[in-house]
Amino acid sequence: MQGPTYFVDVIVPLSVPNKYTYRVPNELNKEIEKGKRVLVQFGKTKIYTGIIYQIHEKAPKEYEAKYIEAVLDEAPIVTEIQLTFWVWISFYYCANPGDVMNAALPSGLKLSSTSHIQLNPDFNFEEIEHRFFTDREHIVIDALHVTPNLSFENLSEILEVKSVQPIIHKLLKKNAIVVYEDVKDKYKPKLQTFIKLSPEYNEESKLQETLNTLEKKAFKQAEALIYFLHLQQIKSEATNEWIKKSELLKKIDNVAINALVKKTIFIEDSFEVGRLLFEKSLAVNKKLSTQQESTYNATVKAFEKNKTVLLHGVTGSGKTEIYIQLIKDTLAKNKSVLFLIPEIALTTQLITRLRAVFGEIVGVYHSRFSENERVEIWNNVLSQKSKVESLESTVDGVDENKGNQYKIILGARSCLFLPYNNLGLIIIDEEHDNSFKQYDPAPRYHARDAALYLSTLHQANVLLGSATPSIESFFNTQQGKYELVKLENQFVSGGGTAIEVCDVNHYTGSNQMKASLTPPLFDAIENALAKKQQVILFQNRRGFAPYTECKQCGHVPHCIQCDVSLIYHKHSQKLICHYCGYSVTPPKTCSACGSNQLHYKGMGTEKIEEDIEILFPNAKIARMDLDSTRSKYAYKQLIDDFEGGNIDILIGTQMVTKGLDFENVSVVGVLNADSLLNFPDFRSFEKAFQMLTQVKGRAGRNNEIGKVFIQTTQIEHHVIKYITENRIDAFFSETLAERQQYNYPPFSRLFEVTLISKDVNEINHLAMELFVLLKPTFGDQILGPEFPLISKIKNQYHKHVLIKASKQQSATSVRETIYAALNNLQNNYKNWRYRVSIDVDPV
Repeated sequence: MQGPTYFVDVIVPLSVPNKYTYRVPNELNKEIEKGKRVLVQFGKTKIYTGIIYQIHEKAPKEYEAKYIEAVLDEAPIVTEIQLTFWVWISFYYCANPGDVMNAALPSGLKLSSTSHIQLNPDFNFEEIEHRFFTDREHIVIDALHVTPNLSFENLSEILEVKSVQPIIHKLLKKNAIVVYEDVKDKYKPKLQTFIKLSPEYNEESKLQETLNTLEKKAFKQAEALIYFLHLQQIKSEATNEWIKKSELLKKIDNVAINALVKKTIFIEDSFEVGRLLFEKSLAVNKKLSTQQESTYNATVKAFEKNKTVLLHGVTGSGKTEIYIQLIKDTLAKNKSVLFLIPEIALTTQLITRLRAVFGEIVGVYHSRFSENERVEIWNNVLSQKSKVESLESTVDGVDENKGNQYKIILGARSCLFLPYNNLGLIIIDEEHDNSFKQYDPAPRYHARDAALYLSTLHQANVLLGSATPSIESFFNTQQGKYELVKLENQFVSGGGTAIEVCDVNHYTGSNQMKASLTPPLFDAIENALAKKQQVILFQNRRGFAPYTECKQCGHVPHCIQCDVSLIYHKHSQKLICHYCGYSVTPPKTCSACGSNQLHYKGMGTEKIEEDIEILFPNAKIARMDLDSTRSKYAYKQLIDDFEGGNIDILIGTQMVTKGLDFENVSVVGVLNADSLLNFPDFRSFEKAFQMLTQVKGRAGRNNEIGKVFIQTTQIEHHVIKYITENRIDAFFSETLAERQQYNYPPFSRLFEVTLISKDVNEINHLAMELFVLLKPTFGDQILGPEFPLISKIKNQYHKHVLIKASKQQSATSVRETIYAALNNLQNNYKNWRYRVSIDVDPV
């Protein structure tokens, strides 16, 4: 008797608004399960990997459901909690389910569908006249006779053309070939070769006899065997007497090893091993200071009242030690921990500190890892048992390395999407940081806010840590949504910072500037270098010069695709657009007037580096920005060099301001505070206050007072005053009053709807139409339509409509109104080519 017909709702990794329903073949009924991957056909030929979201017996009414092609997994790779989390992300951030899947799953788990062709077996090539095919078609047919199937990429190489689709199309019309989809799994486990002593040689007499024989006839092989036995004794990580072949090859020739394998003295085999290798750290157990102990106890009590606690600790107060104690408590309850940080650069120091305490149960996950590495972390977290194993014989009750299961995951925002099943604590360090926000592509989620929802699914505690909390988080403590705990003193009693504000206008007018340095900062750097102390210089712009200007006519070269000036990079000798990547060799003459009087204006980190090398020729100087840290381990190398004293002066963008802990830094210089204060955004003062306070905290972390120099032309600016007077509460109060007056967050919710098109006239018309559709519902809550500061990117014009929805308005109704307006717009302008992006809670 035939069983029921099942249907599955499948999320496919495409920017489509729905989950699609597919029919399940009867023979696959027993294999279907929520969270498993399935192969599904989308369109006429494309095959995608989808995730089963729902199983039911209800056929779709709008279309005839296609059959799923295959079930890929024996067990689900996505958990029930993850699927619920995906749905919330999709709803709250107005994103398509497929976009969430793309953000969540490592690309190694999304199979690629590649078009291939083969000869049509029903086509009789012998009866067709030679002139029936063109020369290129003959080349394709001849190639297929040699190789039965070829991908489009193969054909492109054979024919030496970029696009093979027209030729394929003609051969299909002639019925000479067929096209099919070949699905390939991207993930390949890393295999490593191991060597083991054959069991018969475990007897000491047999082993000694063999060694004596080899020493007489094959000395190299005897040497290899002795070294193997030596490694087996000293290698604590040797498993079941297996030793990595790579370890042997460091000292022993491969020929000798292979000879011993051939004689069956050695057994050789390959095993799957993890790619996620980190340097081991010595176990460390720091004792909390009196104030840290008090703050820790206050945090524990706060968690009894509220699941979310904001830890407001000044820079250098030792928040990490409190995090570590709370992690120990969580692990003791057999639960796991998620530790979110804003920048990949911070993982370098934190992984060392956490592994020094917890060993190899600490895993790291971020976008700099390869596809295979990310899949391995995913599988590791997925495979964990619901209960953490016994935590005996550990550092303070914490297992150092049992089963190599990651109980603590450290990383940037993408960590949110891992398949956790037993979260007990989520720590969000530097919670105020804008890097937690995903800008592009969708979903444009904020990791801090999304983590709060994830915590409710796991019933986990959330600890938000920052020296400069966001206005929203500070407001939530006032409203009773979060508990507030303060840590107000630095861990090192003799440390701290003295701030000096340097008036750039005064020193420029009196011609006292030394390149980009004011005299007080220059003198402080000289003194620090004389004492063998280190210096950090902060400039929030990379490259050599922000723009190139003609002295004759004032013309500035702009990107041909974006509405921005090209930035000069001296290292590559290129003018580069930081938005689309367009680059060009710097012109020798002005394209507008022909003058050769071209000058580089402004200063980026490259220019600062060149100036500092001239001013301090004996100092060891390095630069930390996006250009100097593109390689996988560049961050780690720079930080290790700076910690080890191999760098005297570190010049960098905002990377150097966040959470890094260097004991020997005595001077910090902010070279251009004006660029932070003058940005046209309602959050600019908040961001400036946070960044300047954070960079201030990089100095004075040992027993000596550090010095911070803020160079600005606005020495009376209220943000500068609040920082120098250390009046953070007053700054929060003033900022909240301004936000309330103009109805900005946290007193409203922002929805930024952006229309994007190549035609500026079309975008103007569409934006105004959208404004008219939204006006009846939102009235004065709408701002715009307006072009953003940079209106054209990659030849696409952008125009915003900003909605300031009140907290009293239903989140569902606001989204429904926006979707209805966009649907009307699409129906009215079906033939117009434009895109829409929605950014909820833009920062």
